Amino acid sequence: MNNLINSLALGKVLKKHNLTPKDTEQIVLLSKRETATRSAIHRLARKLEFKQSVVDQQQQQ
Repeated sequence: MNNLINSLALGKVLKKHNLTPKDTEQIVLLSKRETATRSAIHRLARKLEFKQSVVDQQQQQ
């Protein structure tokens, strides 16, 4: 149980990254797993943010 990320750390991750509501939901679901670590959550947030930036760039062209 000590691997669970606390809600304050999760809030910081969600505020730091510019995520869509769908991506935010994925982060929250990951944080509820027993095996979730802070690094895994940050990694997923960066990945989702990058994917969204690529989609935004393609839409602008």
